[in-house]
Amino acid sequence: MALSLLWLAHRDQKVYARLATALLLSGTVGLAVFAAAQGRPVGEVPLAREYLTMPGVRAGWYVLMALAVIATTTKVRPRVAVTLIALSSAAAAVPTADRPWLSALSAAAVPLLAWYAAGRLLTREEKSRTAADASRAAEPPGHVVPFRPRTLPPEPRGVQDLVPLGRTG
Repeated sequence: MALSLLWLAHRDQKVYARLATALLLSGTVGLAVFAAAQGRPVGEVPLAREYLTMPGVRAGWYVLMALAVIATTTKVRPRVAVTLIALSSAAAAVPTADRPWLSALSAAAVPLLAWYAAGRLLTREEKSRTAADASRAAEPPGHVVPFRPRTLPPEPRGVQDLVPLGRTG
């Protein structure tokens, strides 16, 4: 997964930012749903460890990586390969979990919603940044006031001429 993230960061920064945001959203929402489904106070159980050992969580990471690869490449074979890997990991994660409905949520529903939400968040942020840049460009340039007044360069003080260096290899 780390190599895929490095490849994606080198290949397409926008998709990498969307994937990173989706991973954070997916983890946060999945952990909140898992904590609510536990029915115990949060302080009694090492909640994060139990959440990360669920098979649906890793399958959700594969689903998000597949979406990022599909968004990045136009070649058919890599798209088919990552789609098959993501679907098979999600299909294997659901029946093997203690709570299949919770595993299905963390394997498919939460990552897909996180991918969509991350795209909406980044698009909204990009639009606001573009509007701010346009408003700054519309303003007339102000008068530049120098920090220090210009001075003449100092007069040489009778420094001896430097000895020229000899040629080196």
